[in-house]
Amino acid sequence: MKPLILRHCHSPPQINSIQSPLRSKFLSLCDSGDLLTAILLLNSADRCFLPSEPIIFASLLQASTRSFSFPLGLQIHSHILKAGLDADRFIGNSLLSFYFKLCPDISVTRKVFDVLPVKDIISWTSMVSGYVRAGLPVESLKVFISMSDVGVEPNAFTLSSAVKACSEMENLGLGQCFHGKVMVRGFSSNRVISSALVDMYGRNCRIEDARKLFVEMPEPDAICWTSVISAFTQNDRFEEALGFFRSMLQRITGLVPDEFLLGTVLSALGNLARSRQGMEVHAKVITSGLSGRVVVESSIIDMYAKCGIVDDSRQVFDRMENKNAVSWCALLGGYCQNGDFKAVLDLFQEMDADDNQYSFSTVLRACAGLSAVMQGKELHCHFVRIKGGRNVVIESALVDLYAKCGLVSYAHRVFSNAATKNLITWNAMICGFAQNGQAGQAIEMFNDMIKGGTRPDYVTFVAVLFACSHTGMVEEGKKHFRSMNEEYGISAGIEHYNCMVDLLSRAGMLEEAETLVLDSAYRDDSSLWAALLGACATHQSPALAERVAKKMIELEPGYHLSYVLLANVYKTIGRWNDALEIRMLMRKRRVRKEAGRSWIGAQNSSLDSQVS
Repeated sequence: MKPLILRHCHSPPQINSIQSPLRSKFLSLCDSGDLLTAILLLNSADRCFLPSEPIIFASLLQASTRSFSFPLGLQIHSHILKAGLDADRFIGNSLLSFYFKLCPDISVTRKVFDVLPVKDIISWTSMVSGYVRAGLPVESLKVFISMSDVGVEPNAFTLSSAVKACSEMENLGLGQCFHGKVMVRGFSSNRVISSALVDMYGRNCRIEDARKLFVEMPEPDAICWTSVISAFTQNDRFEEALGFFRSMLQRITGLVPDEFLLGTVLSALGNLARSRQGMEVHAKVITSGLSGRVVVESSIIDMYAKCGIVDDSRQVFDRMENKNAVSWCALLGGYCQNGDFKAVLDLFQEMDADDNQYSFSTVLRACAGLSAVMQGKELHCHFVRIKGGRNVVIESALVDLYAKCGLVSYAHRVFSNAATKNLITWNAMICGFAQNGQAGQAIEMFNDMIKGGTRPDYVTFVAVLFACSHTGMVEEGKKHFRSMNEEYGISAGIEHYNCMVDLLSRAGMLEEAETLVLDSAYRDDSSLWAALLGACATHQSPALAERVAKKMIELEPGYHLSYVLLANVYKTIGRWNDALEIRMLMRKRRVRKEAGRSWIGAQNSSLDSQVS
């Protein structure tokens, strides 16, 4: 009876106090990490005296996994076949775990799974979750369907892996189907599944659904908190993400945040340019003993860079003992974000980036910033040589590079030949057309993107509205401005309002532009009033010019053009005393005219900053 129990247990059985000498020897070697001696002992054993207990081979496989010894694990697998234990369920699941963690070719792992004579829920779950970890969510769901077809009921871990597959695919509809399955099977209170669902809704921009799901959790653990904080950070809701983080620290006493949570929090702080709070989290990282972790240190580099303190980013980078592609790319991106494109090129020379798509894309962005089209072409050729030129991240960066250098035909050629186009690729091409005065093609490209099923984002609409404003497409611009929120749930930002004010002003619709500004959440943003002020200088509208100039003087007392325009308006309508008072006020406040300053810059600066 005892061997039968060992053959069908789903977790390593407890070792009896009375052990066979052979088993004791093997288990002792595995515990001490002396895998090589264990293998030598196994190789020297006569075929008739091979160990036949599953726990011995399972322990050997676990030891080889811990020591990352794939060749030794293959030897253990061959001994399992010799011992006739390949049909054992416990051994089969141990083999799957070993191959998933160490084998570089997942098709080999699939063959191991396919030949298992008995597949239990652990076997199926290993395959479903393994495919997700390998970045193959479609294959993961195919396995899930096959499991259902043979009548094996999923457990909480299987369902959570299936939900993660939907997250990776960004397939909201399918994810909602699995959410329904979770509810039907009574797993709605399971924390593992709940955190996966929060992540799924967050990745699909359904942030309120993620919030509702989280709020309904009776006692969320650290993983659930991390999921909701990450979801809000991914959706640019940084203040709320930090609010959840503060709530978590208050509700879970003694919690020490892990490197992934701290990395997410640092990302939120960086995007809000909260350098002081970022420094506090940096100190927390040091006191928590996480300063040697590459993930969190790379997040610190990124945070300081986004706060404009690139020198601190460089100091953190230089002190790192272990640098990987992520840390190099974090510093490259930091220099690029802060406009130090020469530093990007210099740093790139120091690293071996042949296999790193993100470093390539960052350097291409630097070339775009410097209008260094020749260096960009050299990088393009180099990447084609080593990778064949097929990479959506690099191709998107190339489209952006050529467009910003005025080579729109080159950009369009790269775009057209791209095997895969994601949102960034589409945005780069739409922005490229808009920047180069080809508004019609930009709008046409936008329509093609929508027809192809790609959902636009914040940046897409900046480019579309920019294109409309520079071609006088007033009604088209109004339509897209409305559709942002009504169809896609995107709240208009300052860049969108700047484009709309410019669009209406160019068309002479100054009163409507003023109403748009007054009705917006950015009514006290000086850039909008500056754009309107520039239009007032072109179009004769004394009453409006007076209102706008007074508002600008209120918001920006040191902005000289407001005083000049208001004084000129008063002169035009014969209010000479008022004009003199404005000149006197200008002198009293020591406001001086800046030579060579253009009014147009404030209106046209939004697009390039968004797509770079």
